Amino acid sequence: MRPILVVGATGLLGSNICRLLCGSQHVVRGLVRPGSPRIEMLHRLGVDLVTGDLSDVRSLEAALRGVTTVVSTATGAGRRLPGDSLRGVDLDGQRALVDAARRGGVRRFLFTSVSPHLPRTTPLVRYKRETETTLRGSGMTWVIVQPSAFLETWLGPRGGFDMKRARALLLGSGEAPVSYVSVRDVARVMAGIVDPESGVSRAYVPVGGPDAITPLEAGRIFEEEAGRRFSVFHAPVPIARGLGFLTRPLDPVLSSALGVAAHRAVAGDVVPPSDLVKRLVERPVTVRDYARSASSS
Repeated sequence: MRPILVVGATGLLGSNICRLLCGSQHVVRGLVRPGSPRIEMLHRLGVDLVTGDLSDVRSLEAALRGVTTVVSTATGAGRRLPGDSLRGVDLDGQRALVDAARRGGVRRFLFTSVSPHLPRTTPLVRYKRETETTLRGSGMTWVIVQPSAFLETWLGPRGGFDMKRARALLLGSGEAPVSYVSVRDVARVMAGIVDPESGVSRAYVPVGGPDAITPLEAGRIFEEEAGRRFSVFHAPVPIARGLGFLTRPLDPVLSSALGVAAHRAVAGDVVPPSDLVKRLVERPVTVRDYARSASSS
């Protein structure tokens, strides 16, 4: 059995995919960098760890030897290590990976993008869309997974929901619905379609959560699970948009986060679960499930 290369294996999504693939008896190879988190966990799972970087073509070529399937979840949005940049990972790095995979004889490439509803007005979304185009023209069999807003990010402290302090910061009215989806459920979908036998090829796979919930409704769910009232603050959407524009040259990660948040605050981001997603994720994580877990941690 040939190994599946997971690029971004130490990230939250990538590590969950590795766990599922190892559990289903796949041979998994993970591209890692020294100092990355979760390396020891991946080692315990039985992942074959290879050291490399998206900026180092030779390391990519070495990691791709004998590989016919690549799963890429790598992104610079988290800035986990010094030197990470959004363009370096999400545009230049992904392009280098797609090119190295094509030259190395890879047949199947799964790429994690962003929700199909997000416009190309932020650096992150623009880079993701450009990588989608590069992958579609590569000649490889491609699958592009497009998750909606991650529960763990957008309903966590970084997204304005602070369970410990019982505070919630919302952009705008908080009335635009979003299909918040768990990283674990996106990992289930990707692990379920990694093989050609899944029948999913040359396809976009949008992945949303089980319900469309407004931030205000999410706040009420958090209050119920925490057993106390939250202090809810509303920030004007134009301020987020303005800051996103001003920070774009200096901090594309922050600029992208502000721009995406402003778009969702007005337009929402509803990605109904498809029949494929329902089949692969029989018991999806709900906003209440996540709030309950956050309240007990």
